[in-house]
Amino acid sequence: MSVFDVNQWSISPPDREACEQAITALAEHARTVHPAARSFRTYRQSYGPLPMWTYFALFEYESAKAWDEDAETPACREVWAPIFAMAQPGSFHSSLWADAQRESWFER
Repeated sequence: MSVFDVNQWSISPPDREACEQAITALAEHARTVHPAARSFRTYRQSYGPLPMWTYFALFEYESAKAWDEDAETPACREVWAPIFAMAQPGSFHSSLWADAQRESWFER
């Protein structure tokens, strides 16, 4: 069963381009520095209850143990710094999710 390190934050509309550039850097960092991360995905809310613009960044790991053993480095803090700087106060949240009932998932 995979686990997902889910990070959520909201930004002001003028920061959208800078945020998406920071996400690109974050993805490249995860791809090259964190081989334990099986996948990386981001989502941007286009309609809903959260402030515009709200982002989700999901890092998939094989297990909670793999996630726990994937050490944070100074480079991690550096690549996250622009996102933390532009996140609206109180909007950044992290959580760990499991892929419950994966047998019911489908793709077309």
